[in-house]
Amino acid sequence: MRTPKRMRARAGERGVELFELALLLPFLLALVAGVADFAQAWSARQILANAAREGARIGSNQEYGDLNTTNPGSIQTICQDVANYLIQANFNPSFMGVSGTTASAVTTACSSPGKVVDSTTGATTGYTYYSTGSYGLKITPAYQITASGAECPPLASTCTIFATRVSLTYPYNWSFGFDHIINLISSSTYSPTITIKVYSTMDDLSNAIS
Repeated sequence: MRTPKRMRARAGERGVELFELALLLPFLLALVAGVADFAQAWSARQILANAAREGARIGSNQEYGDLNTTNPGSIQTICQDVANYLIQANFNPSFMGVSGTTASAVTTACSSPGKVVDSTTGATTGYTYYSTGSYGLKITPAYQITASGAECPPLASTCTIFATRVSLTYPYNWSFGFDHIINLISSSTYSPTITIKVYSTMDDLSNAIS
């Protein structure tokens, strides 16, 4: 038989449990949302890294004899390859200016790259396909790497290897509300967007070592 004293004690215990749950619930939600969001962000990063690697692989086989033209076909080929990889992986390539998933949309978006110009020499050092700000695709042909040892010709202690570097910068938006939950339980403001940046560099097979 429950006495009024025991019933009051039991009610008090339930009240304490509810209070503890109320304190822990925001942290539990942040943990669940964080795991889900970071897993999705990591998956996005892997797809982007693979796309950059594929672009660098294609770039390493380009002759780059057309870099003095307005819109080099070799650069467009790399752009199209990266965009097609992303589309096949069900990844939206709009961050690099491709609005659509058809071959014609990809070709059109890749036909007019932006240019990175050296302020001292005026030479073009890279090509960009950015949708807004610095988000998108950057291609750096004839990227110079200083090497040593077995990578260099005989009797040369150091040498310069020319390579193709492909960079992707992507704005990832939290999908499961991780930023909102963090903002609720913290005094700091957590951005709704984080930047994922990947790059891949591969030696140019058609260029000599100097």
